[in-house]
Amino acid sequence: MSESGDKQRSKNKHSVIKFPQSRTQPKTSKPETRDLGISKLAQQLGGNQANLKGHWCSQCKGIWYGCSGECECPVRGNRHG
Repeated sequence: MSESGDKQRSKNKHSVIKFPQSRTQPKTSKPETRDLGISKLAQQLGGNQANLKGHWCSQCKGIWYGCSGECECPVRGNRHG
């Protein structure tokens, strides 16, 4: 490193060093989250987007949208999140 760089570093002992890895995803993660659609009940009620809540289905690895009290995935019928 150059001498001016060493001087700058000694002046800023408490400077923050950015790590570029903090904004990357690990190799083992899968960034794809599936959109499982809207539940049958929400469709029957008109599918008003403002009132729908997102629900996670661990079996399908995706998010489905429905009324706040619903708990059954429209794809597989999973009720355990």
